[in-house]
Amino acid sequence: MRVRYVHRGYFPARAGAELMMQYLAEGMARRGLDVRVHSGRMDDDSARFMAGVGVRVEPVPRAADPGDDDRPDLVHAFDAFHPEDLRTGLELARAWNVPFAVTPASAAGVWPDREAVLDACRRADAVFVLTAAERDLMEAEGVPPGALHMVTQGPHLPGVADPERFRRERGITGPMVLFLGRKMRSKGYTVLLEAARSIWERHPDTHLVFLGPRWDEDCLEQFAAHADPRVIEDGLVDEDDKHSALAASDLVCLPSTVDVFPLVYAEAWACAKPVIASDFAGSADVVRHGLDGLLAAAEPGPVADAVCRLLDDPAERIRMGRQGNERLRRELTWDATTDRVHRVYSALVSAQRHKEGAR
Repeated sequence: MRVRYVHRGYFPARAGAELMMQYLAEGMARRGLDVRVHSGRMDDDSARFMAGVGVRVEPVPRAADPGDDDRPDLVHAFDAFHPEDLRTGLELARAWNVPFAVTPASAAGVWPDREAVLDACRRADAVFVLTAAERDLMEAEGVPPGALHMVTQGPHLPGVADPERFRRERGITGPMVLFLGRKMRSKGYTVLLEAARSIWERHPDTHLVFLGPRWDEDCLEQFAAHADPRVIEDGLVDEDDKHSALAASDLVCLPSTVDVFPLVYAEAWACAKPVIASDFAGSADVVRHGLDGLLAAAEPGPVADAVCRLLDDPAERIRMGRQGNERLRRELTWDATTDRVHRVYSALVSAQRHKEGAR
């Protein structure tokens, strides 16, 4: 089976949708599929990763040749944040006369062209969703229920963790709260900054560490307004520092309001850390309140209370981290996701071949 993925990525940053596509492509290549990724903005690390697992990375094609001897059996486009990629994937699939699949990945609140996204999803042969809330949204918007398939995702932690080094280099000796992700308001980094004073009233030796690309235009101004030695802000870090930060933290706080299933939660659970999430659509499906993390309104007061609850009770914090880790090992793996998607691919391609053979 020949599969072509379409996704332009977030160069120079790497986001969850991009990583989902990469690890799915790797899993399919391991299963013996002929896999190529069409991406116009893939960073060097991602391209090396793809080459290392036997996946070719090529520019996004402008048009398809219906008579191409090398035409794929299926086209799969990723990420509704780039609706032009969904349109391109659909056009390629229809020109090649092969099934078309979509993984929206991004929440509806950040779609730049809602109708373009929904049109592609309604016309797709398969739409892969991450939560029941996302599935319900798609059904309500006219996507056929039979085209919807629930999948999960797993952590992305290729780096080597050295939590002691991470803390030593940054002078962290007390509790550490980690924000890991793009620094955009919908992810909640400003809410955590505004919660800092209340957190310090109860836990004055707590460090708040913010890692990830600076997305908002006034990002640096936000940190300048909350300058304090206990606030540590870095931009893009390498995989070793990312893994080390997770291992060094006491908890991960990403009070996002516009999301589907933040990959950082799975990464936190991989390191047995509890998470604090907020009230995006489907958040209760992703984070089980009181079991593997806490749900808090995306406001400074509730976020500060949630952070302090976990810092106040180390036993509860450790229990939640362990339960998240157990759940991840049981449910949230790339192998499970790849198996599920591969079954859908096989059914679609088999049906297409049967249809062509009947002509």
